[in-house]
Amino acid sequence: MGKEIADRITDSFIKLAEIDGISYGERKVADHLKKIWKELGVELSEDNAGDKIGGDTGNLFGSVPGKGELKDADPILFCAHMDTVSPGIGKKIVVHEDGKITSDKTTVLGADDRAALTVIYEGYRQVLLEDVDHVPIEFLFTPAEETYTVGASSFDYSVVKAKKAFVPDCSGDFGVYSSQEPTLIYFEITVKGKSAHAGFEPENGINSIAAAASAISRIKQGWVNDHTSLNFGTIEGGTVSNAVSAKVLIKGEIRSAVHEDALAAFENVRKVFEEETAAIGASLEFFSDIRLKAYKANESETGSALELYNKALSAIGERSFPKKSFGGSDNNVLVRNGIDGLCIYNAMHEIHTVNEYTTVDELVKTTQLVKNIMTG
Repeated sequence: MGKEIADRITDSFIKLAEIDGISYGERKVADHLKKIWKELGVELSEDNAGDKIGGDTGNLFGSVPGKGELKDADPILFCAHMDTVSPGIGKKIVVHEDGKITSDKTTVLGADDRAALTVIYEGYRQVLLEDVDHVPIEFLFTPAEETYTVGASSFDYSVVKAKKAFVPDCSGDFGVYSSQEPTLIYFEITVKGKSAHAGFEPENGINSIAAAASAISRIKQGWVNDHTSLNFGTIEGGTVSNAVSAKVLIKGEIRSAVHEDALAAFENVRKVFEEETAAIGASLEFFSDIRLKAYKANESETGSALELYNKALSAIGERSFPKKSFGGSDNNVLVRNGIDGLCIYNAMHEIHTVNEYTTVDELVKTTQLVKNIMTG
């Protein structure tokens, strides 16, 4: 791809990256995508996921029939998310002389996942410009992926015909893919004790903070084993220093490459908290939600999404390589819905920080990769 195409791809990325669209506020991103895809003859329909999840934007879905000798081939799905993390309002994009693209370092860049939105769009545009045969293609652009894939989880997958999907949302070197992504259990624990004056009658109180501290001290945090992590992220409790704390709220998460091990780790948390609260007469409330469910990529070469990825990479002299991920992506949801999905390379680095960057060369190269997948 020459300089003219590289300039066009860069311009497409900048226009997308500059649009504000943190989780639950992707309206302007969706409107922009509807407009530019319509210019390519693709109508993106929007579902009511925004109402379900408390946001202003639903999932966008569209499809195009195959063409030429590939018109009857198996359809494929491309999926990318519209939201960015914070700080993501008022992004100013800087293209450096060496081709590196950053923000002005006051916000994230948003290459996660605007680079993916760009290369999917530009890959298909190049297919049209070159008038080449391609397989039937479906497109799914989701809101609120960064908040545990709630947008993709609200989509009706009965409309999807594709059995193979590609989700450009894996950071690293070119050709990387997620060989696994985790189960993620979010939890909230409320310990309820009894208030009393800490100076006059502390013996009449039941200190919720004491019970929580005793429980937390018994539970291993960080890496529970080589594939499971546990974290207590926040703790809020008490009112004033001269009162026995009557209530404390702890929030945390568990991630594991093995679903059953995540469940076991959570049950251990429950057991320990029950024992410590019972010991001092406090009560306990639990809330938990399985935000992601672990999967391993289908690495069987024959007929898999990985086979198509390898063929597309080979055509540009590259190869794939696996990376174990503990981040999770919309691909967790696709796999859960019976789709052979693969979370593939996206041109993004130092994501979720103000130092996030991409490069012109990587955007161009990934556009070619996507085009290769589309054209078999």
